[in-house]
Amino acid sequence: MDQEKLKEMYDSGLTIRQIAKEMGLSYSKVRRALIKMGVKLKRRKPLSEEDKKIIELYKEGMSISKISKLLSRNYNSVLRVVKSSPYYKARKKLSEKEKAKIINLFKEGRSIYSIAKEFNISTNLVVYYLRKSKVMEKKRGRRGSIQSS
Repeated sequence: MDQEKLKEMYDSGLTIRQIAKEMGLSYSKVRRALIKMGVKLKRRKPLSEEDKKIIELYKEGMSISKISKLLSRNYNSVLRVVKSSPYYKARKKLSEKEKAKIINLFKEGRSIYSIAKEFNISTNLVVYYLRKSKVMEKKRGRRGSIQSS
């Protein structure tokens, strides 16, 4: 298999399927060879107008949840589009030190909201860490209410 010819054909605009058919190779063999050569594979389809709108809203700082409600699209569909864009940054995991600081701040009397803002995380995540560390537990009785220990 001539790898340079594969690269040349792909760069000229042929799809992986067209190259595979022309060279008598499987789709996966051609794809793996291109990836191994470091060729950046193109998107299968150009972005639709709605997908462009999703990415634009995300760039402006709107959450995936708000975008999905605004455009009446499934949350996971919006997430898939955003993840495929170069603007998506996966949330880093909190270190043990950061988790301990969340617990200490709460014990010092800081609100869940202010802790969430400081760490740039959701209030639900703050509550999750507090419950996991047994600093906070669900209150028996009314739904949604919390009790600190």
